[in-house]
Amino acid sequence: MKTLDRYILKQLLFVTFLGVLSLTLLMLLGQLFKELHSLLVESGAPPSIVVDFILQVIPFSLTFTVPWGFLTAVLLVYGRLAADNELTSMRMAGLSLWRLSMPAIGMGIALSALCYYINIEVAPRGKNAMTELVVNAALENPKNLLHNSQGQTKFDGAKLLINGKKDGKLMGVSVYPLPGGNGDSNVMGMGGCIAAHAESAEIGDYDYQTHILHLTFYNITFEYNEDKQGNVVYMPFINEFPMKLQIPVPKRKMKSNRYTNAEIADLLEQWDFVRHTNPEAMEQYSKAAAQTSPFPCASNLWSAAVEDSKYLHKGMTKKNEREFRTEGVKRASFSLACFVFSLIGVPLAITARRRDTSTGFAIGIMVAALYFVALVFCETSRKSGGITPYILLWLPNVLGIAFAIWQHAKAKYRG
Repeated sequence: MKTLDRYILKQLLFVTFLGVLSLTLLMLLGQLFKELHSLLVESGAPPSIVVDFILQVIPFSLTFTVPWGFLTAVLLVYGRLAADNELTSMRMAGLSLWRLSMPAIGMGIALSALCYYINIEVAPRGKNAMTELVVNAALENPKNLLHNSQGQTKFDGAKLLINGKKDGKLMGVSVYPLPGGNGDSNVMGMGGCIAAHAESAEIGDYDYQTHILHLTFYNITFEYNEDKQGNVVYMPFINEFPMKLQIPVPKRKMKSNRYTNAEIADLLEQWDFVRHTNPEAMEQYSKAAAQTSPFPCASNLWSAAVEDSKYLHKGMTKKNEREFRTEGVKRASFSLACFVFSLIGVPLAITARRRDTSTGFAIGIMVAALYFVALVFCETSRKSGGITPYILLWLPNVLGIAFAIWQHAKAKYRG
């Protein structure tokens, strides 16, 4: 590397680091204030969860802050070189504008490769981990889920309404069974009633293996819809009544931005295999396998297959399938932002010829915002089928490169 390249590259590295650091902290504070209330107050999570949340937000925010910070660095560094007439001296030495842009272009290619790795591996894992922080905190200490600040808390098979808390007890508790949950109302101890109301309840032990929370209700009454006219029948008060609640362990949300490229490929391969299967028929085979004593493991295998089939049939809608199939193209296109900004930034910096850092920062934010808005606008094409999404997702990069070539041609005789 020549002395001139090292001179420019050293400044680009330093300013890019400062830009990425400041923008990451800004985005981190915004996400933290947005989620802090739900993490600490509504979910009752311990303060230590904030550290885990920060560690998961940082990789996700880098997908935006690295291109922004790099573009700002290109504008500031080359703008200062132009304002100090250093670029003019370099041009007089026989160096073309494209040659002077090589340090920025080389760094842009390296950062694009880094962004691509973040987009396909680090950011999806961080995004998924962010959404699971509260769930994991609840599974570690489910008692935090039972408080009156949320108004209602949904469990697997039941919904709880809590009016208040006093001396460690829950006051004014109502329990409503929910259809479609994995929990069995008989296991919970509600016996098929439509609702239960208690003056107070005491939280008991929690089984970490079965995810069942034990509670004791005091002065509880049950509602039954047993009358022929559909009237509600109330059972007499029961002074003390034990009940079990199943803490739900939700599956991973089927969103393309929470899966790595390798996981998306495996998921689509699995979906192509089970999309033509019938979950109801598979469930019948599972029940038949459970009654066959020579093969006790067959029942477990069929149960797992039925569960996976239902999960895929429920989550893999046409819209979701299109998003999963175009997610890799979106990430590759998005990762080229640094390379495109390296081409755009140099002629813009020469045209600006400003020392004022706030002006360079404003130009960087504006250009990056326009680029990302174009990406978001083209991303809406993923809802449609065919080859259209694959073309439109690359359109911002093509337009950006064309704009950069035009700007280089205009700035050819500016120094």
